Amino acid sequence: GMGQNQGMGKGMGRNRPAFSEYDLNGDGKITEKEFNEARSKRISERAQQGYQMRNLGSAPSFADIDANGDGEISVEEFAVHQSQRPQ
Repeated sequence: GMGQNQGMGKGMGRNRPAFSEYDLNGDGKITEKEFNEARSKRISERAQQGYQMRNLGSAPSFADIDANGDGEISVEEFAVHQSQRPQ
């Protein structure tokens, strides 16, 4: 089908989540509630697909990505975090 590559983002690694996956209400920022909700959804989806979530323990926390500590992750903070992570 045509829909396979939807939401891949521009050249992002295959299992890098997109900002929009976490920004559940589409307001351009991710709250901690959205972050946790989206992450558990992502984990259960991947588990159903048979992926081993072996690096779950090293998954970044909300605070890790919310660089300025304002309680919201901006598109910029998200992008910076993604670019810092090893492939």
